[in-house]
Amino acid sequence: MSKVIARIIGVLSTWLPSLRSRFMLLVAGLFLALSVVMIVVASYLDLQDEEQRVVADARAIGATVSRLAVPHLTNHHYLILEQELESIAASGVVELAQVHDPARSVTIDSDPDTSYFDDVDIHDLVGLALETGQDQIRQTRRRVEIALPVRDMVSGDVLGAALVSVKRLPLDGMLLSIWGRNIVITLVLLVFCIPVTFHFAENFVRPIKALTQTAHTVSAGNFDAPFPVERKDEIGVLARAYRDMVGTIRQNMVRIHELAYIDPVTRLPNRESFRQHFNAHIRAADGTSARLSVLFIDLDRFKRVNDSYGHDHGDALLKEVAARLQRLLAIDGGDEASAETSRGPARGTDRQAGVAPLVARLGGDEFAVVMPADRPMANVYRLADQLVQCVEQPMEINGLTMAVGASIGVSTYPDDGEDYTAILKNADIAMYAAKRTGGNRACFYSEIERDSRAHERIRLEAELKRALLADEITIAFQPKIDCGPMAVVGAEVLARWDHPERGMLPPGCFIDVAEESDLITRLGDRVLELACRQGRQWLDNDLKMPLAVNVSIRQLEKPGFTSRVLEILETTGFPAGLLQLEVTETVAMADPERVSEASRPLLDAGITFAIDDFGTGYSSLAHLQRLPFNTFKIDRSFVSGLGGDHHSRSIVKTILAMARSLGYEVVAEGVETLEQQTFLMENGCSIAQGYLFARPMPADHFDAWARTFSGRPRAQAAGSAQDMPGNSDRAA
Repeated sequence: MSKVIARIIGVLSTWLPSLRSRFMLLVAGLFLALSVVMIVVASYLDLQDEEQRVVADARAIGATVSRLAVPHLTNHHYLILEQELESIAASGVVELAQVHDPARSVTIDSDPDTSYFDDVDIHDLVGLALETGQDQIRQTRRRVEIALPVRDMVSGDVLGAALVSVKRLPLDGMLLSIWGRNIVITLVLLVFCIPVTFHFAENFVRPIKALTQTAHTVSAGNFDAPFPVERKDEIGVLARAYRDMVGTIRQNMVRIHELAYIDPVTRLPNRESFRQHFNAHIRAADGTSARLSVLFIDLDRFKRVNDSYGHDHGDALLKEVAARLQRLLAIDGGDEASAETSRGPARGTDRQAGVAPLVARLGGDEFAVVMPADRPMANVYRLADQLVQCVEQPMEINGLTMAVGASIGVSTYPDDGEDYTAILKNADIAMYAAKRTGGNRACFYSEIERDSRAHERIRLEAELKRALLADEITIAFQPKIDCGPMAVVGAEVLARWDHPERGMLPPGCFIDVAEESDLITRLGDRVLELACRQGRQWLDNDLKMPLAVNVSIRQLEKPGFTSRVLEILETTGFPAGLLQLEVTETVAMADPERVSEASRPLLDAGITFAIDDFGTGYSSLAHLQRLPFNTFKIDRSFVSGLGGDHHSRSIVKTILAMARSLGYEVVAEGVETLEQQTFLMENGCSIAQGYLFARPMPADHFDAWARTFSGRPRAQAAGSAQDMPGNSDRAA
């Protein structure tokens, strides 16, 4: 039954989606149910009243009949009593009236066809009344029968009995009459109640409709819409809850907007806000392209501040630079721009005239400015120079005097690009051009040589990103030979790029691009992982091969470099004692503290370090003693001059003497002739690598070569080094 009711309610809810309609339906249903209950109850009560009335009438008639039956009746009295009973029965209410005189055994009834002389049967209720001396009542569907004893008025003795049988009305007729009357009353009440119910429902729904309208207004973006919070009922509670919710949403939206469009350090617009601002103003009101210049600003020497004083000082410096840029743009806008421009974006028809300069922080130490670039572009040139001068002025940061510079690249829309991406990319290219010429200056993209090298660098960077994702980076191994016993004592790992169009590329073709684009970290991790995995595989095949892998300064600068190296060793299972990391002398001497800090945990784990390209970085003995290296790798430029260059021979002898005094192992790179090998061995350097022994080779070739190495150098190949690609290989 409950499922049927639920189904009916569900269907009605579908038909009546309005809350007011549902409320009215509910009230009408409750009213009808109440009406039915009231009709049933009223009908029951009416039936009870009708029965009580019939019984009361029967008692009254019976009492009248019993009073007629006086004691010591004579025949004359019998005739009079018979006539009275017949007249009572003639009224149609009484079906039968009877008096019995037991003393004379006479029974008188209301039937005109009989007389008291006839032999009439005594009614059973009369017998019970005479026997018990009490009133006897019997009710059936057709009649009500009452027998009353007739008593002596003086003594109270029972002298006889009187019987009355009263007809009942037909039950169906009685019910029809009662239900008809009650239904009429209900319909009359319903006519009066429907308007009252409608009015009540309207008053009930009206505040809900008002609250709904307010919610729609809020959802349209107007958070100032009033809520009926003054109400004391449930609507007021709901309105206050809505108000609090809207207030929380407003605060969250402000916070979300800040996170999405505001730089948290400088409070300047961020990269996304800058992009939207640029795209919103590249079209004038008449649909023509507006001229906008983007000034891409990169701070010079900012990294030194972060490394020397920490990120707190670096953030403070960024805030000061941001404040200077804002002040400069505000002054410049007030002096040079029109009154329309100084008030911000125009809301009239001349949209371009209302574009105000905007400064944003793109990330790190990079800022950008966008401004109108009407011809002639004197304002853009002047602003670029002012920005350089503004940034280069010394700053007081947390009690310290600091100075940085600014390299600025400028590109103009639509001359230097068709969209925001192209304009920002070309401004970045111009900025790098400014850095390459010493920094702390501005360079315009339109003024630099748009040769194939700049575009090639950008294309190569994009392809390198794809190569890292597509696992196109592989490694090769160049053996290290101990020239005494002529045995393989290790290998240097060299990166290779298996380019799908250009074939196998050596590191010299892409390492510089990787370092400039910060892809060197991913590239270095990839090479290190491949090397350790291959070294573990050789160990499992009974080939113990120490491996040397180059490390870039960008990798050392990245937080978590140490943990990443240890994680790769743990994942691959390659022993730390067989791994050597090579850092170029230039990198080591540029920031010895950072190199020492990053290498200390790795040294504790068993990893060794080597100075690569030694002799080119102007090392000092003080720094060498503090750095954790145990191997010198003599740069190939000195080894190549051992045949006839007296200065190269002197430098190599000096390096070897220094290594012996400091207890360093020495490895000579680029050994290509027997003469070079002989000189190195005579002066105490026995470990060498170069094309005299073998060129870099893939892992499977190296495995076979190392197991069959005869110890005889490739003397005949020594003189043909230039026709071997990759002679100037650099490890990744």
